[in-house]
Amino acid sequence: MTRVLASIGAALALFFGAVGCGGDSNDFKDQYNEAVRPLSSLGDQIGASLSGGEGQSNQALAAQYEKLADRLDQTRKNLSKLEPPDDASDEFDRLLASLKQAGGDLKALSASAKEGDPAEAAEATQALVESGQKVRKAEAAFKDAVEG
Repeated sequence: MTRVLASIGAALALFFGAVGCGGDSNDFKDQYNEAVRPLSSLGDQIGASLSGGEGQSNQALAAQYEKLADRLDQTRKNLSKLEPPDDASDEFDRLLASLKQAGGDLKALSASAKEGDPAEAAEATQALVESGQKVRKAEAAFKDAVEG
């Protein structure tokens, strides 16, 4: 089980470590960057929990993933309170949807760890990697729309 879960750390660091809007300093960009700041370390924290997970029980790993999923959900909720620029609202909605999916996939990974099912863990890992790629694409499209 740990081997299956360990494959996820590097992939998560790739897509959760790259969020944020650059460019001119304005209220929305500042609020956005503040809201997504916790995500910049999410992949690293998942990777750290995996690399140190060898001596941990599946229950302990499940609890760590659940906490990370909760943090991702809270970040999505914080973002949803922001009012994006009109010409970027569709991209913002897609970003929020992709973050919701990634949070659900992270919770599924937690459930598979709790159950100790390697096949389910592999499936949840693949789903999380795919949703993470969607997050990266949605964030890049949103950033492009904001920076025009």
